[in-house]
Amino acid sequence: MSIHCENLKSQTSITAVFSCPGSQEEKRKRPCSGLTGKALEFILSLLSFNGLSLSRSLIGITNAWDKVEYQKKTKRSEASDSEILSPENIKRLLYELTFTDIAIAFGAKALLALTYIKEHYKPELIIIESTHLSPRNINFNVKTDFSGNVLIAGQKGNTKKRWEYIAYKIKKTSSGLFS
Repeated sequence: MSIHCENLKSQTSITAVFSCPGSQEEKRKRPCSGLTGKALEFILSLLSFNGLSLSRSLIGITNAWDKVEYQKKTKRSEASDSEILSPENIKRLLYELTFTDIAIAFGAKALLALTYIKEHYKPELIIIESTHLSPRNINFNVKTDFSGNVLIAGQKGNTKKRWEYIAYKIKKTSSGLFS
C-alpha cells in the first residue's frame, strides 16, 4: 500500500482526492488517516452511488501531491501550486486517475490538480468540489448543520453535524450522482 494512494481501480470509478499526505499518513503508512480519514469514512457512509452504499473500500483515494508535508518535517503543510501543476506530478496523478470517472476534490489543491487534468487531458472527468476534511478546516468553514442551524462553538455533537453537512453538500452538488 502506498502512503499517498489506495484502491485506485475501484469498482465504483469514484476517487477522493486530497492535498497531500501528512504526519498521520506517514505514521500509519496509509492515505487519508487520522481524523481526516475518520471524517471521510463517516461522510462516505452517508452517500450512495447507483444504489450502492459507499465505503472506503469501494472508492479510490489519492492526493494532488504524493510527498509527505507537515510543519515539523517540511516547514509547510502543502505543496505549491507550481509543484502540483508540474508536468511530472500531473502525469503521476493522471495515471492514478485512469479508472476514475468521478473525483471528489477535498480542498483547493485537489481542485486545482483535478481542474487542470479535466481541462487538458480528461474532459469527461466529473469533479465534485468539497472542503478539505482536516478538523481545523472543517471547524473554520462549516458553521451550520445541513438544516441551516448555526452550530454553537463547543457544543457536543458538532463534529458529526459538520460531517453530515459536508455529505449533504456533496449530494447536493453531485447533480444526482450521489444520494
